[in-house]
Amino acid sequence: MPAPPFPFDALEHVLPEGALLRRVHSPHRVGNHFNPGLGAPTRFAHFDGGAGIVPSLYAAATPEAAVCESLLHDVPLAGGILPLASYATRVMTTLELHRDVHLAMMMGPGLRRLGVAPQDVVATNGDVYDRTVLWAQAAHTAGFEGLAWMSARDNTSEAYVLFGDRVAEEDLRVTADGFDSFAPGSSGFDWLDSYCALVHVDLLLG
Repeated sequence: MPAPPFPFDALEHVLPEGALLRRVHSPHRVGNHFNPGLGAPTRFAHFDGGAGIVPSLYAAATPEAAVCESLLHDVPLAGGILPLASYATRVMTTLELHRDVHLAMMMGPGLRRLGVAPQDVVATNGDVYDRTVLWAQAAHTAGFEGLAWMSARDNTSEAYVLFGDRVAEEDLRVTADGFDSFAPGSSGFDWLDSYCALVHVDLLLG
């Protein structure tokens, strides 16, 4: 696992004002609310930004990538099953950016610029999150507002993490699009069931 270079001269990836982000999350959290540092470590959170833990918000460019990066994160790529409790207690929110957001590019030429391959940072297993989070910390120190990469579980779509001390909740408008439930009998369940069938994942109903 390589350490981030110093200085961290990453290429910039700009998400323009009006861009739509999709996020899967607990219904107990408002869609544009940042995680203040709770829960288990993730690839790019949590880290100390110098004034305390930096809040984070994960999202993706498409509904499919948002599901792959959350609900299907630990389901083998060859297929598997998704327990009811893993999806019925989640919702999907669509967020619209109210301004341009400047992210460190961790994909394509951005990875070559930094001298790493996807499997070095953005396509690793959870046992090295204590080291991948250093890349988020380096991007934060360099002044970026988050990171962008190609989802390792849906490599046709971009995934993002935003830093909550740089991007405000007010910069992310909760839209009327999305699913207020993935529970059986909902429109969210029908969509999720159809998508999971494409990737050989079965939804358990009990």
